[in-house]
Formats: sequence, structure tokens, C-alpha cells
Amino acid sequence: MAEFVLFCIPTVIYLTVQSRGENGSFRSAMTRAGVSWGSVSAYGWATCLLVPLAVTGWLAIALVPPEVLELPGASIAQLTSIGAAIGVMLRAVGEEVFFRGLLGGVLIRRLGFGWGNLVQTLIFLVPHLALLLIDARLWPLVPVQFAAGWLLGWLRYQTGSFAPGAAAHTITNVAAGFLAA
Repeated sequence: MAEFVLFCIPTVIYLTVQSRGENGSFRSAMTRAGVSWGSVSAYGWATCLLVPLAVTGWLAIALVPPEVLELPGASIAQLTSIGAAIGVMLRAVGEEVFFRGLLGGVLIRRLGFGWGNLVQTLIFLVPHLALLLIDARLWPLVPVQFAAGWLLGWLRYQTGSFAPGAAAHTITNVAAGFLAA
């Protein structure tokens, strides 16, 4: 829950500041931050991304030795309760709000899709590198997280909303947690 709140605070600040500007409106600030439910077709694209995200996630988990998945802090192995699953879901939504909604939106507008999405993806990867501090044998997760960050950034760009990516991110994280348990 704390991660969800921490990831959402910058977006709330952005919306507040942008809506009080000279030409700003709350609605246009929300659009720039990707705050919308998205269209039905956006969820179709998100559904299409579930297969490659789930397959690559499963392959990465299969490459990690089972004893490593049991280590404290290797959160993918800790989906042992409803509370843990809710925590994983909230973290995924928070990451989408910040990394794809706010950060991706700003970077893509300023740098164009190619560079903006790449920078957003690299910044998204930074906190996930902490997994390597738990055990370097968790390395197979890093390329999957990079690919997921890039694909979810592409989805945000195509749909104008972080919500379809949040749905896909949530489903794949929960599925990975159950696969690893």
C-alpha cells in the first residue's frame, strides 16, 4: 500500500500544479498524465500483451533456482495470502500511474516516442535492479522487466491511458507470483 501511495504522489502533485497554471485545466492535465479508463480497444491491446509478458515472465522464473525464489525480499515468491496479492496489484497500478502515466507521458511528449519510452523504461528498471542485491541469480527477471516496461510504455503511447497497462501489469504480476509459489 505504501508503494502505491508513493508512486501516486508525484502524479497528484503534477495534476495540482498543472491545473492551476495559466492555461491549464484539470481535464487536460489528466489527459497528459494518462488518467482515463481507456477504450475497449485499448484493453484488447493489453490482452494481446498478456501472452508475451506471461511467457517471458514464466521463462525467467524457470531460470531462477527454486531456493532463490524463497529468499526474503524476492517478492514474486510471497503470494501466499490475499493481502500479499492485493499488495502486488497495488504496486503494479502505482508503477503504471508513475512510470507510464506521468513519467512516460512527459518524456514521450518532450523526446518523442523512441527516446521517451526508452528513458522511461530505463528509469522503471532502476528500482527493480534491487532484486540483484537479494541474489544475483535473480538476473533473468531484469530483461523481462525491461521488456515489460517498454511494452507497457508503448501501450500507454498507443492508448493515451495507463489503465490498460495497469490491468496487464497487475495480471502478469499476480500470475508470476502464483507460478513462483
